[in-house]
Amino acid sequence: MREIMIGLMLAPIVLVMPYLMYLQAQYIKFKNEVPRIRDEADIQKLKILAARQMRGTPTGLKIVNYFPFFIWLTGLVMGDLYWSDLFLYIVLPYLLMLAFCSVIGSPPVKIQEFEVADQSLESQRDHIVHVWIHETHPDW
Repeated sequence: MREIMIGLMLAPIVLVMPYLMYLQAQYIKFKNEVPRIRDEADIQKLKILAARQMRGTPTGLKIVNYFPFFIWLTGLVMGDLYWSDLFLYIVLPYLLMLAFCSVIGSPPVKIQEFEVADQSLESQRDHIVHVWIHETHPDW
């Protein structure tokens, strides 16, 4: 039973890491296509990117944040897992994921630094970034 619980604790991180790489690849593709926001077509591409990245993120974060801890707590109560397992199979993988995210950076923050052709496009970009960071669903 211990091996199953360890696998269940690691599963969310193992599934989220490729998803994070996929999200980064989407951002890089956008960056290569749109090095500077010049017109409404670029804003539309930005909206599509933000909506795609916002779609699965809330659910994924809930699973990654809570599921491993509940498995560990259940295993601790059952006597199959120990306090050291909390560090080895939850804290350490989260630290690795945090390091990965710190290295690649946040796409919305990077988008906010994009050069923009005029003031109206800049306000649209800022609104998209605000929604991307602070809301769960796009409002456009």
